[in-house]
Formats: sequence, C-alpha cells, structure tokens
Amino acid sequence: MKKIFLGVLVLIVATSSCTNQFDEYGVNPNSPETASAALLLSGAEVSTFATYGGQLGRISSVLAQQAAGNQFQYQTFGQYVITEADITNEWATIYNGTLINTRTLLDKYGTGNPYYSGMTKVLMALSFGVATDFWGDVPFNEAATGLQGNFQPKYDKQEDVIKGIQTLLDGAITDLSQPQTANQFLPGTDDIIFKGDVKAWINAAYIIKARYANRLSQLDPTGSATQVMASLSKVSADQPDMNAVFYDIAGSFNQWYDFLSNRAGYIKMGKFFVDYLKTNADPRLPYLVAKDENNGYSGLAPEESDNTAASDPGPAIASADSPTPIATYAEAKFMEAEAQLRLGKAAEAAVAYNTAVTASVKRITGSDISADFKQKAASETASTISLQKIINQKYVALFTSPEGYNDWRRTGFPQLKANQDSQKKAIPVRLPTSQDERNYNLNATVVDDIYQPVWWDK
Repeated sequence: MKKIFLGVLVLIVATSSCTNQFDEYGVNPNSPETASAALLLSGAEVSTFATYGGQLGRISSVLAQQAAGNQFQYQTFGQYVITEADITNEWATIYNGTLINTRTLLDKYGTGNPYYSGMTKVLMALSFGVATDFWGDVPFNEAATGLQGNFQPKYDKQEDVIKGIQTLLDGAITDLSQPQTANQFLPGTDDIIFKGDVKAWINAAYIIKARYANRLSQLDPTGSATQVMASLSKVSADQPDMNAVFYDIAGSFNQWYDFLSNRAGYIKMGKFFVDYLKTNADPRLPYLVAKDENNGYSGLAPEESDNTAASDPGPAIASADSPTPIATYAEAKFMEAEAQLRLGKAAEAAVAYNTAVTASVKRITGSDISADFKQKAASETASTISLQKIINQKYVALFTSPEGYNDWRRTGFPQLKANQDSQKKAIPVRLPTSQDERNYNLNATVVDDIYQPVWWDK
C-alpha cells in the first residue's frame, strides 16, 4: 500500500496485533522514549487520518447506504455480517496508535507546552469519540496505559466517556488560548492538519464539543441543544475546516483513493444516496459520484452486489489528494439548525440550515451555490424546515464521515430500508467488540450483538 508519510512516525504498539493497519501507511512502530514532540504529534495525526479515512469510514458509509458493499469482504459487510476480527485493526489504530502517541506526548511534553498539549487533547477527544460511537462502553481513564504495564484496561460507561471528551476539549481550548511565550516548543509543519494554527484548532475543538453535546439529543433534547449553541457561538466561518490532508505530504494518498485503486470493485455507490442527489439535481453529484460504465450515475441497492458497472465514489472524496472531512463549518451549521429546531426556534433553524447547505456546496464543488439550487435546497423558512430535511442534507454533506451513520442511528433519518436478503433484515446499530479485546482483556465489556444500541441511541 502507498505510504502516507515518509520517514518515521512513532506509532506505539502495545500488543502485537495492531501492525497491519499501519502497514497501509508505511509507518514504523517504534519506542516512545526518545521520540520528539513533533514526531509524536505527527504520528497521532496520521493515525487519526487512518480512523476517519479507513475501514471505519467505509463500513459506516455502507451501513448508511451512502456506499454499497459490492464484492468480497465488503459484500459481506453489505449483508450485515461484521465479525470481531473485521475491526480488530481499527480498534488497535485508536488504542495502540493515536492514544498511546497522545498519552506519551502529554506525559513527556505536556508541561510547558500548552499548544502541543491542546492539539493532543483534541486528537484524544476525536479518538475516544469514534470509539464510543461504534463500541459504546470503552476504556477511557485507563486507556493506552500499556507502557505502564496495564494491558487489561477497565472499561468506562459511554455516558462517562462523553463527559470525559467534553473535559478534554475544555482543557484543549484553555491550553491553546495561552500566549506563544508560554511554550518551550511551538508546533509547525509537524502539525499536518493546521500547521500550528492554534485558532483553527480552537475552532475545531468547539465543533467537536457541539458534536458530542448533540449526540445526546434523544436523552436531553433541550439541554443538549443549549450546549450545542453555547459551543457553536465560538465557531467562525473564517477558520479552515479540519480535514485529513494528503496533498502536501510526499508519497501520501487519500485512503478512499488508495483502497479503490488496490481493491477495485469492493465498494460502489449506494442507490439511495445517488438517487437522492439525482432527484434534487444536486450540483454535488459529479463530485461525490463517479460516472458509471454507461456514462451516467448509478448506485446499488443493499441487496445488489457483484456489479462492476455501477458508479464508484467520486473525485471530491476519492482522488489522490482529496481531503477527508473531520470537523467542518457545514457540520457546525447543520448542528445549529437541529439545535435551534429543538429549542423551538424554527426561523433561526432555517437560516442555519440554508447556510449549511450553501457551505457544503462550496466545500465539495469549489463553487458558490447556484440560484436555482439555492431556491430548491437552501431557501427553507420557519414553516418549511424540518429535522428530516436537516439530517438528509447533512448526510450528503458529510459523506465518508461516520456522522451520517451516527445521525441515522440517533434520528432515524434518512429513512433507509435494510437489506432484505440479510438474516435479520435490519441495519446494525454498532460494531462488535474487537477480537483482541475479547481474547486478551479480562476487563473488556464484550458485546457481540451488533443490534444492541449504544447508550445514546437507546
């Protein structure tokens, strides 16, 4: 597989099972004792890219019917057969990659380096967030303590993990708000995401805070909406989106591009997603969806497979240098629209929604929204806005992100029909526990039922 980064990025291996994921990046596992803050930060960012751009993003896109499992392993995923072994490397990427890097960075360099500390805490929050969204109860307080001799970390309840994510992000914002003079070392090009721009990191932290407040919309509709609005009041349209980036890293490629190049036919576009774009004459269609063998745009229904004629993912998400979204302004405005709607402020919700669609079109196509499409899709009012419209458009805007799958679990939108050829004729609502956790961690909360919802989805 192609390298994502030339040179040594320190991705610590606490167990022997996690090396497969990092082979994809050409990253060498190493000892942290002599690693610099710069190498640890770069390594943590690279493994975060692996989490957002790799198999977890692909599986969640198949489950949400943005994509379709067509052949081999992904045909099986499309039939909702997902085993503990299928996601062991993805668990290891988070716990034996990102979180060991970040814990080591904090322990070794956190004192006297608030910028490194703040960036590290944001990456930790992202990793814990993905882990708890897919697996529910996960290690938090004892996570990544293998270097201290703890190879069987205890699991924390999802409710407590989400509280911990908010605490991490609050700490990150405090750290990143310190003056430059408070730092012994300053991040620069080793920060692959923002090149040391602390304002951009703070902006991203507030978006992620809003995301995990909004995750509780079914448990505390008003309280979660109030928290969302408090965080989003600090988000600026002038700050860049947080993306996994590849264009300025020698020898690196977007993971969707790399996967499709090396495993052509495994994944095609989903029929529901493609038809939604076509029905609305959406200008994002040719950017999100490649032309099929008949020079049109087509996707596969969940029951369909082994069809090489259908469309592949498009150039905006699967070119060699396509950025993979992690936390974007469009997501922030969709969350604002949803929160305002829960607070009974439909007019404000409509304004935020219209802004979100406009921002998404610009981000994906590189062009301003046309008058025709604005009239069709970004001109909602207090009397026409709805949760379904908000989530359906967010589903398009965040393709490749797990957020489409998370939102479907949380809200029931978009209204998807499960693969009727699957055993249970129902879409899974979580992933199974990692095989290595079952085998080697006696403290693991083992869940093999992929139809058992996580706490925030109950």
